Amino acid sequence: MKKLVLISGIGMLIVVILAGWALIAGIGFVSAKFPQLIEGIERITGITIEKAKEALPRIEEKAKEVPPEIAERIKGLIPDGDIPEKDVGGEDIIGIPRHSHMVRISFAVQDGKRTIGYKSKSEMGPVIDFYDQKMLAMGFKKKVLSASPVEEVHEYRKAKKAMEFSFKEINRFGVVTTEMVIREL
Repeated sequence: MKKLVLISGIGMLIVVILAGWALIAGIGFVSAKFPQLIEGIERITGITIEKAKEALPRIEEKAKEVPPEIAERIKGLIPDGDIPEKDVGGEDIIGIPRHSHMVRISFAVQDGKRTIGYKSKSEMGPVIDFYDQKMLAMGFKKKVLSASPVEEVHEYRKAKKAMEFSFKEINRFGVVTTEMVIREL
């Protein structure tokens, strides 16, 4: 009887070890394949967006034939539709250049300091390069406060003048835009 219990115990231990190994191997397999799965999804999404962009002129022509309220709903579904065609009210900071295609999307003044938001159909890297070049040429010193692949915050200082530039890249359905906020310090 003791031998039967011992053999059963060893058998159960082997089953538990095999189940544990299978679980770990399964997790390893899934985690190894996950990046490829995500890459495949991104590739399919990119192809779909390209096809949609090809069809976009025909869709816009058809939208002109429908009532205005429905046409506005269609525009809201099209990527890029959230960048205004012209600046909101407010003002730019004198002497600070603006990257081409940037549209002012927000403006606020608090305690005499301005905070201005912009948005562009550009990738973040070229926008950052533009401001680095222009600000450094004007004698500003740069300090990177934070950085990630999709968001960076830089501080530019010159004498008593200090500004914080926040850059954020947004990729929505394969359409890349950059939001930037300039805040006077």
